[in-house]
Amino acid sequence: MKKLKLLIVSFAVLLIATSAFADKHQDVAIGNEMPPMVIKTDSMDISLPSLRGKWVILSFWSASDAGSRMAQNRMVTITRQLTQNNLNTPVEMVSVNFDRSEQLMHEIINIDQLSSEMQFHIKDKDEIATLRKTLRMDNALRTFVINPQGELTSVDPTEDELRQIFFNA
Repeated sequence: MKKLKLLIVSFAVLLIATSAFADKHQDVAIGNEMPPMVIKTDSMDISLPSLRGKWVILSFWSASDAGSRMAQNRMVTITRQLTQNNLNTPVEMVSVNFDRSEQLMHEIINIDQLSSEMQFHIKDKDEIATLRKTLRMDNALRTFVINPQGELTSVDPTEDELRQIFFNA
């Protein structure tokens, strides 16, 4: 009986240690390197590693999520202002849309007067689920700021936080 208990406890410790190790290396947290994601659409692919050397504002949004749509509009406005200030390091805005319809995304882009240049529509449910899981977007869509070295610097930043990040960098 003691051997069985010892075996069970040993297995439990091993399982916990293994899962803690796996989480540590996949953790999307401030200061950690972002996963080397590739965002694919029918017309274009973009990888986070290809944007190294630039600040990246990675924004996920959907017309059905009012908070993420408002955040998206705010981030676009701030990014435009920042790029007009001739920062030493360029800022790239990458917007990823999770609407069911790409047509709806384009209508919202026109209504909100957003640039369609770096807008990506993801329609594959498995890819959306993977992105949500990887970036821990269980309850809401988020905005991530990634530094030129590929590390996560901020999540859901305010305008003041963005100004502080870019002008103190």
